[in-house]
Amino acid sequence: MHVNSLLVNEMIYPSYKRPIERINDKLYIIHAIIPIDRIRNVKGVKDWLGCNTAFKVAREGNYWFCDEIEEADWEYVN
Repeated sequence: MHVNSLLVNEMIYPSYKRPIERINDKLYIIHAIIPIDRIRNVKGVKDWLGCNTAFKVAREGNYWFCDEIEEADWEYVN
């Protein structure tokens, strides 16, 4: 499911249904998509949702509130 293709007025996803999107070659789990005109304090919404990143998607008129999925550090063991 690509969030880009959805027409969304406002969506706050439950923890078991959060979509994952690749943005700038990094994976993000999306907590919520909220219209720009409904947000006055982006930092406050980020704190309330418990996420660390907000993207302003101007072409859609939305903020995407996300957490970056960090790549695991690993090495081969012989």
